[in-house]
Amino acid sequence: MISYIELPAWEMNHPAGKFYVFICDSDTLRRIAYVSIEEIKLKGAQRPLNERRCKEVAKFINSADAIIANNIILNLPEEAEYTSPQEDGLIGKLKFPDRENSAWVVDGQHRLFGFNYTEKKLDLLCSGFINIDIQSQAKIFITINNEQKGINPSVIYDLLPLIKDADFKEKRIHSLVKQLNQDPESPWYNEIKMLGIGKGLVSQAAFARNIEVLIDPNGGVLSPYNENLQYGILVNYFNAFKAVFSEEWGSTKYVLTKAVGLSAMCGIFPKVHSLCSKDFTVENIIKQIIHLKRFDFSSANLGKSTNKVAIQKITADLNKMLPEISDTSDIKI
Repeated sequence: MISYIELPAWEMNHPAGKFYVFICDSDTLRRIAYVSIEEIKLKGAQRPLNERRCKEVAKFINSADAIIANNIILNLPEEAEYTSPQEDGLIGKLKFPDRENSAWVVDGQHRLFGFNYTEKKLDLLCSGFINIDIQSQAKIFITINNEQKGINPSVIYDLLPLIKDADFKEKRIHSLVKQLNQDPESPWYNEIKMLGIGKGLVSQAAFARNIEVLIDPNGGVLSPYNENLQYGILVNYFNAFKAVFSEEWGSTKYVLTKAVGLSAMCGIFPKVHSLCSKDFTVENIIKQIIHLKRFDFSSANLGKSTNKVAIQKITADLNKMLPEISDTSDIKI
């Protein structure tokens, strides 16, 4: 027979969904909550539990300044039920199983499991969803943590395939293009037309179209990396092209730094990425693309090659000029 916990709760209806706000003591929460995919063999959208961070939270809990005002967000099992308040009441009741490993911690795991390292017990503010799917868990986690500096961006980006969040992908693309335009170490420094008009070599829209393919969570070669690595690899890649094609770079006599050339550079990126074998230093990228030096990027030769078929042919020709793919080990940028 299932034993239940029954607590006063408030039902909240927001545009993205319904959830319940309630207060529960830390001992009870630790008993029913879980976070480890490996140990529990269940799926959920969370970052790994960090023992060091839990101990830091415990130290804070034991201090005279201890206060945990942020809520713990839970995904309660399907057996959970909410009873609305009586006609003259304001508070309803939330009932959920008193069962180990039944409530997935969507957010707040270190605040909660910091209590594993202290004998103190506190009442904690909680927000509970009932039986939401993993896509919804991932979207909630991203929405909450996207702007928090303490969250590793790779953790957030790893959740993107679960929800295919177009808005988040657009933000990542914009961030990468903006960095390429604002970084003095970038060969595109102040040369990207962020508003599509004015001074610059190529528009932000052209960049966005090409980078989107590379970071797409469904097969993009840069998708496994966090934003810092993605940017580091891209800026080194373009710096390598600038070094090899110093005469062509930025010149109106050539199409290399126009939309056509950008599409071609991004089009062969997957093969160059493989050739680099995780060594993405400028020097190693140059070793791979030096074979392209004899390609004619002049406007006289490619000036009318602006349609998709023409760009695909240029990309195919460049790919044929690249060496065969090799393999090594550690990533370098």
